Amino acid sequence: APYPTMNHQRQQKHYGITSPISLACPKEIDHIYTQKLIDAMKPFGVFEDEEELNHRYVIENCKIFYCILFNH
Repeated sequence: APYPTMNHQRQQKHYGITSPISLACPKEIDHIYTQKLIDAMKPFGVFEDEEELNHRYVIENCKIFYCILFNH
């Protein structure tokens, strides 16, 4: 009897409930539009500054340490 052939296609991992719209790398125009979007959002204060980012990082690490220490 012949052996069954196995199709070894690499499956892409993705996160979330649905699969991504595209797995293609971004084009130059995508980088331009992303930067334009960032520039448009900055005046509204929607991004963390370095201090806020570090504070959140410390808090998250404390939560993890607490859970490990007290087995929660």
